[in-house]
This record gives sequence, C-alpha cells and structure tokens, in this order.
Amino acid sequence: MASDFTPHNLRRISDADVKVAENEPDIRGWNVVTVDDRALGEVEDLIVDTDAMKVRYVQLDPDESVNAPDREELYLPIEQLDLDHDRKRVVLRGAVDLSTLGHLVQPDIAQRFASRSRTDAGEGSARDSGDVKRMTRAEEEVEVNKRRVQGGEVRVGKHVETEHRREEVSVTRDEVRVERRPVTSETAGEIRPSDDEIRVPIVEEEIVVEKRPVVKEELIVSKEQVQETRPVDVDVRKETFDIHDDRRTREETRDRETGDSGSTRRGER
Repeated sequence: MASDFTPHNLRRISDADVKVAENEPDIRGWNVVTVDDRALGEVEDLIVDTDAMKVRYVQLDPDESVNAPDREELYLPIEQLDLDHDRKRVVLRGAVDLSTLGHLVQPDIAQRFASRSRTDAGEGSARDSGDVKRMTRAEEEVEVNKRRVQGGEVRVGKHVETEHRREEVSVTRDEVRVERRPVTSETAGEIRPSDDEIRVPIVEEEIVVEKRPVVKEELIVSKEQVQETRPVDVDVRKETFDIHDDRRTREETRDRETGDSGSTRRGER
C-alpha cells in the first residue's frame, strides 16, 4: 500500500475534501500511454495542491511491461502530460525508455509525501515539536481565468424595397384654335357641294420613363476588440485563529468577586 500524502498542501484527491471541477474531466481510470502509443498503465489517483486547488501529479498504476523499483510509488508530473479527450487517455510527452520509467516519473516526491506517518496524519493540522506547538491556518485564494467564447454574430445582407414616387414633368402640346372673321368685301360667292377639308396635325410631348441602377453608397464591415471591466463575485473561506487565555478569564472573575465582597463590607459598616 502506498504511503499517505500528508506534508504541506499535497493530498490525494480521493482522501481530500475536494472534487474535480465540473468543466474538467475526471481522468482516474484513464489509460496512460507514450507518444508512440505504448501502454504504461492507468491513472490510479490525482495528487492535488489544496492551496492552489490544482492537480500537481498523477499516480500511475503501472502496466506489467513497466520496470520500476516500487510499482506503487510512480507519479507523473502533470506538466508532462497531455489529455486525449476523444479516446479518454493520458499521453506522456517525449521519448520514454520503459526500463528506466521508474527514474523518469519518480523523483523525490515519494520521499517527501511519505515523510509523515499515518499516526501523525490523524492528529489534524497541529504539530508538536518539544515545547513548540504549531498550528497551520489556511484560506482560499481566487484565481480568475478567461476563455474566448462566441457571444453572437452580426449578419449583414441587403434586400430590395419598392418606393412610390410622383414627379411633376412639364410637357408641351399643340392646341387648335378656330377663329371666325366676317368678310366686308362684296365678293360674289357660289353655293355648291364641296369635299374640301382642312387637316391640322396636333403634336404633343409624350412622357417616357427610364430607370437605371446607380451605386449610391457602400457599407464597410470590420470589427475591433474593446476592453471592458466586468465584476466577478466569489465567496472565499479562510481559517482564523481563536485564542482563549484562561488566565485572563480567571483574573476577571476574581476581580468581580473581590469588588462585590468589598461593597458588601462597606455596606455593613
């Protein structure tokens, strides 16, 4: 059985009061492979920094092909790992020699994590060393990150609208005027049937409407990044030391008792 992770702020996630964030995958049970697709084993547990609330190491349950001095004490630094979400596996970067895998993934963290016994782990965060007693105090720190998401889109197109217009146009036309004048001379005339007639052509202007498309304006579409500030509200917890001095309490109690008895004696006089 592997040693407990107890020093400072490193804990196995299965033993700590934390859980994997909702937007992150729980990789426990995922297969661990090299970049050339050689099996190393599977993820047995996650080693969490409880102060920073980040995974620092992955505990490996090694495959039979892995040659390591202590098969229960293999830890992969999270910085050397890539997650293959589609195939649900963990990929160890770089070239790996399986015969020396124990030296590659097992630095001195096993000794650091196992530096405290199980008995000490059950005594809480207070530690005794001779006449000096120590108690740690923890508080939550907030780390705010950003990610780019699509907040919407702007669509630009065009359509045709029909608008009715009325224009006043000046036109010219011929108009026939018939004028009668009396004849003053006494010229003899003859009354007889006649087919004579006068034809006067009438000319007028006709309105001809023509339309042609003309470019009137253009629309230029671009985008720019605008920096703005948004408030982020989050509740954080922190531990506070409660210091109770029994000596002061006893002195205050004794002073009250002494004052009351003195008043009584003065009253008796």
